[in-house]
Amino acid sequence: MIASAVSTRALTKRYGKRKALDGFTLDVPAGSIMGLVGRNGSGKTTWMMSVAGLVRPGSGEINLLGRGPFDASVHSGRIAILPQDSELPLEMTPLSLLSAFARLQGLGAKEAKASAQKALESVNLSDRARASIRSLSHGMRKRVMTAQCFLGEPELVLLDEPMNGLDPEEAERMRNFILSGLGRRTTVISSHNLLDLGRIATHVAFVEDGKVSRVATMKELSDSGKTLEEAYLGR
Repeated sequence: MIASAVSTRALTKRYGKRKALDGFTLDVPAGSIMGLVGRNGSGKTTWMMSVAGLVRPGSGEINLLGRGPFDASVHSGRIAILPQDSELPLEMTPLSLLSAFARLQGLGAKEAKASAQKALESVNLSDRARASIRSLSHGMRKRVMTAQCFLGEPELVLLDEPMNGLDPEEAERMRNFILSGLGRRTTVISSHNLLDLGRIATHVAFVEDGKVSRVATMKELSDSGKTLEEAYLGR
């Protein structure tokens, strides 16, 4: 088994004069749940998009699942990403949309539908599988997009604010679902909810100004007597 599911070295990315990534270096242990913590604009989302092949960094190295930077012919179906903001086709149903996504990952029609149904069950949306997306609440739509990340059992899942917009009961269900994959898949979560993140992460990376300032295991933080919030605030 590979030691790191994601390894990035000295990634840089500019948007005009602004440095979104400024030497971003991070190793994500295989099978871990890695939390990314930092202010808005610190580079967390840009790093995720770069790892997923949706943004091309200016320089640096990415090694994804031991097979270099993202390549659709190599990594298709092996990684998934939940963007922070997603627009869905309003006239489709969750089942038809997720089945289409599963087909794009290479699953056959029957297997794609079964995977879509399983994903919807995992986010407690089986009863709305054939409802129009237009009829779903914001939180339900977020759960649909989260469900697509788990079609076909990907090895690496990148989640940007997955609990945002969920009510407490659904947030708890999502935390338990993410935890159920610990050791079987690698999950990276960017979140401002440090209480939620502290309950599920095994590792945490503190991100500032386009780079990682510190990486620690949650056990190391616990042994130091600090909560994740206290460690982030420098107490």
